[in-house]
Amino acid sequence: MKFGKSKNPRKQFGADRGPTVAPPKDYAPARSGRKPPFYAEIEVASNLLDDSPEFRTFVLDVVGMPEQMAPSVAAAIRQQKWKISPNPLASIRTAAYQDARRNLLPT
Repeated sequence: MKFGKSKNPRKQFGADRGPTVAPPKDYAPARSGRKPPFYAEIEVASNLLDDSPEFRTFVLDVVGMPEQMAPSVAAAIRQQKWKISPNPLASIRTAAYQDARRNLLPT
């Protein structure tokens, strides 16, 4: 059996006997090291009690939701999806509305 020049694997890659490999690229993370806005406030609020006046103020002023939504906001914060979200406040609002619908709270 005779091989043609293009089928001989030894001659296909040349003297190095393998394909050339590109040099490694510098790694640059896709996300910046900075935390999104309101991350620190949400972190502090996650340690507060659900019925505390400070938490109610957080729900009204920072999240911008009515006070009766405080249990749903607390449940949304406990899910901790906001930690990986690029917009943590929107993540909390969405999860709070979904929790309120499940629990039949007025939204």
